[in-house]
Amino acid sequence: MPEQANNPSPMKRVYDDTTYFIDSIVSDYDMVSGILGVMRDGSATIELKKRYLLRAIDETWVNVIEDTLPSLDTIIRNPGKFIEEREEVIPVEFARSTSSRSLQHLSQHTNLISEYDASTGNVTPTKILNVFREETMMTYENKFINTLINRLYAFVNRRYEIAKKAGQDEKTTSIDFKENFEHGKVHVKMNFRVEISESAVDEDDRVERNYTFTTDLWRRVEKLNSIVTMYAESEFCQNMGKNYIRPPVMRTNMILKNKNFRQCHALWQFIEGYDQAGYSMLIQEDLENVDDVYIKELYSTLALQYLIFRYNIKNEFDSDSTLASEITENVLNPRIIDKISAAASDEFDIPVEERTVPPPSLTRYVSLTPDDELALASLDVALDACDIIRENHDEEYYDPGDIPEPADDTPPAPESGEGEESAPSDAEASAEAAIEPGEAVPAAAVQVVDMDDDGLE
Repeated sequence: MPEQANNPSPMKRVYDDTTYFIDSIVSDYDMVSGILGVMRDGSATIELKKRYLLRAIDETWVNVIEDTLPSLDTIIRNPGKFIEEREEVIPVEFARSTSSRSLQHLSQHTNLISEYDASTGNVTPTKILNVFREETMMTYENKFINTLINRLYAFVNRRYEIAKKAGQDEKTTSIDFKENFEHGKVHVKMNFRVEISESAVDEDDRVERNYTFTTDLWRRVEKLNSIVTMYAESEFCQNMGKNYIRPPVMRTNMILKNKNFRQCHALWQFIEGYDQAGYSMLIQEDLENVDDVYIKELYSTLALQYLIFRYNIKNEFDSDSTLASEITENVLNPRIIDKISAAASDEFDIPVEERTVPPPSLTRYVSLTPDDELALASLDVALDACDIIRENHDEEYYDPGDIPEPADDTPPAPESGEGEESAPSDAEASAEAAIEPGEAVPAAAVQVVDMDDDGLE
C-alpha cells in the first residue's frame, strides 16, 4: 500500500491535475461561478446504471443433435448400395458376355446381323447389346444423408462460432446527466452520456467468470462441432460428393420404416424450423447512487463545456456556414407520451447469412447410348431437309396448314337425284389426267368440297 501511495497510476495523476485545474478556473473567474449557480438552480437528473448480460447456450438444439448422432453414425458406417445396370450396344469383338437380353435385342434389331448360315443356324452380328453391372451408393437415401450432414455442419459450426465470439458475459456501466436551466435570456438544455462495456472479470484473481465457457454444456458444444466436422470430411461424404437432394424430402419406405432414417428425418425437420442464435441471455440492471464529489465535478466540467460552446457558436443563421437545410412540409403536432416503452427484443439479434445447399446438376444423370445419339443426329438431318424443301417449293406447293377454309358464301350445289353423282367437268378431268400417281398435288389442283356427317360428298 505505501508503494501505491508513493507511485500513483498514470490515470490517477492525470485525474488529480485535471480536477485541480478546473477548481482553479472556477475560483478565479466569476463568470464560471455564475454559470454554476444557474445550473444548480435549474432542473437536473442524473442516472448511474450498471447492466450485466449473462449469456447461456440453448440446450435444446444440443440435446436433439446428440440424440440423433448414433443413428447418423450407423448409416454413415453402413451405407446402402445397389447394383446399377447400364446397357450399351458395342462391337461384338468387345463384348465380354451375352445374356438373354442380348439375344432379344438382336432379334429386334436384325440390321446388326452381318451373316447368317442357314445350314448350321449360326448368326454372326456386327454389334450386340452388352449389360454392364456395377455397385453404386447413389441411392436417394444416401443423398438425403449427404445433404443432412452438409446442413448439420453449417448449423452447428455457425452457432459454435457465434457463441465463441459473443458468448462472453458482459458488464456495462453508463451515466446519463440531463440539465435544463436559464442563463439570462437563453434557455439551455444539456445532455451528457458515457457508456463503457467490458467482459465480466473477477477483481481478486483476474479470472474470467463466464457461464458460457465454464459449464459442461460448452464442452458438449465443442465436442458436437468436432464430430460434425469429421462427418463432413468422412469417406462417405467424399464418395457422395455434391450429390444432394432438393427439399422437401421424399418419404420413401426406407425413410419412413427404418428407425435410423426416421430419426435423421426428424433432425432435418428440427434444423429447418430452428432459427435462433443458439444461446439465450439474462439481463440484470442496477441503479446506483452517485457520489456527491462526482456530481460536483460533473457540474464544473459541463459549465466549462457550456462556456466553450457559447464562445464558438453563435445562435444565428449563417448561410455561408450552412451545409444542409430542410423545412418540414406539414405542421408537426406533438403528443404526450404517458407510457414507458419496453426494451426492444431484437436489440441483441445477430444477423446470419443462411447457407443453402447448391442444387444438383441435371446433366450428371443424363447418359446417351450410341443408338440415342444416332437417332438425335437423324432427327436433326430430317428437320434441316424439311426446311430446305419448304424454301425451294414455297410458291409451288401448299403447306398442309395453308389450305384455305371454305368461304361462307359458297353457292349451293345444283339439285340432283338422291344417290346420283354429278359428272366431272372437262377442266377437272384434264387436271386429274395431268396428275400422276405418287406426285404431289399442285396448289391450283386443290379443290375443297363439303362433306356431310357421314363423310360423303
